[in-house]
Amino acid sequence: MTKHEIENFLLACDELIECKFLVAEYKITKLLQSIASSSDICSLISECLESYNRDREFSRTYIQDGQGQFVCIMPTEEYKIVALVFCTLADIDNKKIDFNDFIKRFFGREENPFANFLQTMIVPFRNLIAEAFGFTKNETKEDAKGDFSKGEESEEDNDEIGQEYEKEENADKFEVSTKIAVQILSELEEIRDSRQVEDAHNIASSIIKTASLKDEVILKALSASLKYVSKYVKPIKFLVKELSDIVFD
Repeated sequence: MTKHEIENFLLACDELIECKFLVAEYKITKLLQSIASSSDICSLISECLESYNRDREFSRTYIQDGQGQFVCIMPTEEYKIVALVFCTLADIDNKKIDFNDFIKRFFGREENPFANFLQTMIVPFRNLIAEAFGFTKNETKEDAKGDFSKGEESEEDNDEIGQEYEKEENADKFEVSTKIAVQILSELEEIRDSRQVEDAHNIASSIIKTASLKDEVILKALSASLKYVSKYVKPIKFLVKELSDIVFD
């Protein structure tokens, strides 16, 4: 891994997060260029795209709610977040998506749609890739600039995100591990059967079944086994990393 290339990517993300709306498309182009110049980031994104169905996930993310309002509902799976944001940025850069219309349509319910877009899509994208390469994540940026003013609801959204992280960090280790194992099982349902998928399914199920024992030795052993298997089941890679971070903290 070339540290300098990862740092360039993180700098490009931060420049986009902190920029004015009028220059955002230029910053998106620079961000994509930083990705293209790093073989490690390209490899990571490629892995995320392997089991990613772009059309299906776009139709699940960019939707109309019951009142006919357009909204952006981000996926919960980390590899899908990486794939979704990358595909969206690429479409914006290639002019397949009209950036101004996209921001107003899917993030316009907030007083500052551009800031909402940055907090919803770019900050998680930046932090997931940073953590994947051993860099620390940044807290959400609060000072998005440009034509839109920052509103109170955006502050509340940021507070909710922070509270969610704090809640997870303080939660019982076995409870959180069970939650992640359930997410892994859900993810495995959409993957073609193989010996490795079956092994991952059995290990995740064992984590759930043994959680009530609160035995750290068992949990660590199962987590280590799952981490090994995840090398061959890439769609659960981020979830397994999240589990390992909690179990071996």
